[in-house]
Amino acid sequence: MKSALLFALVAVLTSEAAKLPSTIKLCRKKDPNMNECLRASIKNAIREMKSGLPEIQLIPVDPLFMTKVTIQDGAGRPVNINLELNNVKNSGFSESDIEAARIDFDKHIIEADVFLKFSKLEADYVMNGKFLVLPIKGNGKCIMEFTGLNTTLRLRAEPMTRNGKSYWNVVYFGININSLQDLKINFDNLFNGDKLLSDSTNLVLNENWKQFWAELKPSFEETYAEAFLQLSKTVFGKVAENDIFLD
Repeated sequence: MKSALLFALVAVLTSEAAKLPSTIKLCRKKDPNMNECLRASIKNAIREMKSGLPEIQLIPVDPLFMTKVTIQDGAGRPVNINLELNNVKNSGFSESDIEAARIDFDKHIIEADVFLKFSKLEADYVMNGKFLVLPIKGNGKCIMEFTGLNTTLRLRAEPMTRNGKSYWNVVYFGININSLQDLKINFDNLFNGDKLLSDSTNLVLNENWKQFWAELKPSFEETYAEAFLQLSKTVFGKVAENDIFLD
């Protein structure tokens, strides 16, 4: 699945070392409370990155724009749909609460437990299939509102040296969505704009959102992991290790 964030990798490997802005709180490698410092640092960095960081050519993360999210046919399950979301706009990421963070310098691994109280997705959609016993078809605008999203993030990198400086070459970013408290859904123009059918279908989707979310979740984890992989590559590819984790 393609992401509009791919352009962020352009020229990273050939660029000169960059510095993070002074407003981002950094941690020292030998800090006895490193994990707590890291937790606060990530939380601070996410808020600072909301409008982007021109110092390292990082695009804004809130709202975060993506090209496409695709959910494939779930044959044999209560939800059996093909859903394509285009021109995706995500709002709310900068308000994430980092509940815990862990780092392994030897293995170049960072993990974080994240709670997002509220986020909103707006997109153009095309959908065709079945939900429970109902046929469902349409195209137009959609909105999804997520409440109480608990996730675990995992970043893994490989050491890399460039121009005499050590960098983290991020090779993996994983997202595990552990739980979701609520999901509100609205698809405009279902069944060619038939208001009665559209309203009743949206009602069924919202009353049974857990089944619908179970179908969306794997594709969301994969797509957003790819997006944040590219963001991570931009940060760690431009800023040397010793300028992120101080000696």
